[in-house]
Amino acid sequence: MPIDLDFFDTYQIKMLAGRNFIQTDSDPDGKKVKNAILNLSAAKLLGFKDAEDAAGQKISLWGKEWEIVGVISDFHQQSLKHVIEPIVFAPFYTNGGFYSVKIASGDVEKTVELVKEKYLDFFPGDDFDYFFMNAHFNEQYKDDRIFGQVSSFFSLLAVMIASLGIFGLSSYTIAQRTKEIGVRKVLGATVGSIVTLLSQDFLKLVLIAIVIGSPIAWFGISQWLDDFAYKIEIEWWMFVIAGLLAIIIAFATVSSQAIKAALMNPAKSLKSE
Repeated sequence: MPIDLDFFDTYQIKMLAGRNFIQTDSDPDGKKVKNAILNLSAAKLLGFKDAEDAAGQKISLWGKEWEIVGVISDFHQQSLKHVIEPIVFAPFYTNGGFYSVKIASGDVEKTVELVKEKYLDFFPGDDFDYFFMNAHFNEQYKDDRIFGQVSSFFSLLAVMIASLGIFGLSSYTIAQRTKEIGVRKVLGATVGSIVTLLSQDFLKLVLIAIVIGSPIAWFGISQWLDDFAYKIEIEWWMFVIAGLLAIIIAFATVSSQAIKAALMNPAKSLKSE
């Protein structure tokens, strides 16, 4: 990668060993350029045990000998879907690439206009085209953000539909057991015991769903994470939290009907058809 001596300072890339480029490292005659800086991955690929071991050594690349004047820390040149590549940096100053300009965020429009004026001083008549690095970086994850939003929407929709289904089924079941509830209350059953009795059958169904759904969810998440070279590990507690939330939502849905039935006057319950 051809860069100038301000590249590492502009992007705040840490120098692990050696020094940064200086003005005399570059030369209009590219054949005379012989100093290079490696990232840590490149140093290890070339057989050096660490950054200090690589700094000051010589390597042969592209048919000539180079001196390693410095080693910088690895950084993500691409998105997290790609591994960090070994890079050799050389002090070639060309007009064929991008110019990086670090600006304050106070008055962006005015700053861009000043940069444009300076650019046109050096390259009159050329088109001035620019982009912001943070926007360019975030663009790499556009599809993943859309996927996350769509997944969240349909997950919420699924929870709402499931809750409505549980609510309807629990209402029907409790209505069928109204007399039973009345008899139990007459015999001394507490509100808590009745709520537990009416809720446990539905919670068993939710537990079965968690057991069936967790491996499927684990497989789907694993497939998605495989697209990333750098990723989190799927932990067991993530499924425990999701399962507890499902149980709490199901219990809250059923208990609202169960408490209402448990608080009903037993006389009315025994008279119900």
